[in-house]
Amino acid sequence: MKKVFGTIALLSILIVNAYGQKGWKWPEDSAKKVKAEEMNVIQSDAVKMGSYKKAAPALNWLIANAPDLNSSIYINGSKVYDNLAKIESDPVRKLELVDTLLLMYDKRIEYFGDKPNVLNRKVFKAYKYYIRDFSKSEWLLEMYDEAFDIGGDNIPDANLIAYMNVIKVNAKLKKINEEEILNRYDKIIAVIETITAKNNAKGKSNESLISKTGMINDILTEIVDINCEFVETNMAPKFEENPENIKLVKRMFQFMLTGKCTDSPLFLSVAKQLQKMQPDFGLAKVIGTKSLANKDYVDAMAYYTEALEYTEDGESKAEVYIQMGKVNAIQHNKSKARSLYNQAVAANPANRDAYSSIGDLYYHSYKECKEELDMVKDRLVFIAAYNMYKKAGDGAKMNSSREQFPSKEELFNGDYQVGQSLNLGCWINETVILQTRD
Repeated sequence: MKKVFGTIALLSILIVNAYGQKGWKWPEDSAKKVKAEEMNVIQSDAVKMGSYKKAAPALNWLIANAPDLNSSIYINGSKVYDNLAKIESDPVRKLELVDTLLLMYDKRIEYFGDKPNVLNRKVFKAYKYYIRDFSKSEWLLEMYDEAFDIGGDNIPDANLIAYMNVIKVNAKLKKINEEEILNRYDKIIAVIETITAKNNAKGKSNESLISKTGMINDILTEIVDINCEFVETNMAPKFEENPENIKLVKRMFQFMLTGKCTDSPLFLSVAKQLQKMQPDFGLAKVIGTKSLANKDYVDAMAYYTEALEYTEDGESKAEVYIQMGKVNAIQHNKSKARSLYNQAVAANPANRDAYSSIGDLYYHSYKECKEELDMVKDRLVFIAAYNMYKKAGDGAKMNSSREQFPSKEELFNGDYQVGQSLNLGCWINETVILQTRD
């Protein structure tokens, strides 16, 4: 008897808790309400325990008799029918379970809205079960089109690749043409760009998105022949006619990256136009580097300087300062180059490349700094270079510099001593401690 009372008391507590929950719409009929409370407890407990077969009848009763009870019955319903479909071996029964799974999302939208979110969940489950069923390829594509049209940038990462795979299936079945493929590709890339910008603002990594973008581009090249000739022939005339078409500019830039057309003069023109319309640190850096490779030092410095305006990240700034230092080193502006390398160190002390670059400046200043009056003083540039290479942790260059140090005999003949401080003039203007190579 005590056990019976205990069970009744427990059920009463559950019922009281159910009554007190907000967002629940219980049947007005008292008998049906009690039944609904009982069925809700059964399905909820069964789902928590992973007893999906036991949960299904209770969920079906609730959906039939209290369809607007609470969105949780459809959330649990999707879990139940997804898990039952996974383990079902009979193909006919499996399809029935998948249909019921997708119905859970439809019902949830019907009674509780939130369509952008719920539809994205539905289409991924449909993709999971139907991507190899070519009779459903157009239906899948239509659902993904709608999900991306209404989802904004709140698209789950998994659906980025899934949508592209659905596009590929329809392309290979000749259900969509090249322009329709590219328009959908643009949708996916636009979502990725928006999410990337949000992650950047929050300081979050975009490594996963970068990987997915690569996979999406690989799929695109399977179904559209993206190469330099394609861009030059089909897109360049449109670009010349209307360079303000941001959609076209972004597509051309992406396709030229995918088609490895970055050495084309058109690539730089497109990149500069994109930077003008949508300024970005990474893009400015790319343009600067391409300009440097083309020996256009004015443009290289201009775009590297612009890149610095779009980042506060010390590591990124250091990379740009080093590139700017290289531009000045090539032009024999060694003092300016050293100043930029030192700015790189200030921006990111962990970046040792800057020290190595200063060492290179010193090492290669022997001819311009030597006076040919004092062999020991002439070789101080190599000691200065060695000190920088040591800071960089560059053993090979340290050894190379040490080989150029003055010898003990040269110090003796010049009346110098190891450990003595000497000023190195020329443009370097530093004090070094005398060392010998032997």
